[in-house]
Amino acid sequence: PGSTNCQKKANQWRRWSSEVIPLLLPVFHAYLHLSESLQLPADLQTTACPLNCECEGRMLSIACILFDRMEHIDLWCCSCTSAPSQLLSMGLFACAPVTPSLAVDLQVLNLVRALFVHMSPNTTTWCEALEAFLSEQGYQLNTKVSCHCTLCSGPCMTLTAFTLQDSLQ
Repeated sequence: PGSTNCQKKANQWRRWSSEVIPLLLPVFHAYLHLSESLQLPADLQTTACPLNCECEGRMLSIACILFDRMEHIDLWCCSCTSAPSQLLSMGLFACAPVTPSLAVDLQVLNLVRALFVHMSPNTTTWCEALEAFLSEQGYQLNTKVSCHCTLCSGPCMTLTAFTLQDSLQ
């Protein structure tokens, strides 16, 4: 079971780095411009279907971690516009490359990136601290975030993918 989980995470990382991140770069650059280099807060306005297409899709319920709150949004996704692309255009980075259930504010990720630069590398402790902080704020994640593999998931994978995207600018 452990090796299957690691293989799944390795496949997810390959998808992030070879498919998703390259497609997100133009969206990220556009958002940087619109947000004045992340000086403006994320805007969680969504539409039924951004491109008014007629292809099949589905509605995703996504928990969004912002600096001062946690919100849930419903996001319509189809083959024309991916969830990560729509979330990034709102100032959020998806925690999964296809069907995310969690997204994190880019400003929060910038803070976390700065924290990781100046602390000892213990991502499990950081994830547990994040969960405790959100719990104290009255929020609860539906799944346990754990970091038992080199290619971890959840917030740590999001930070890694976000950092990769930032380095490709």
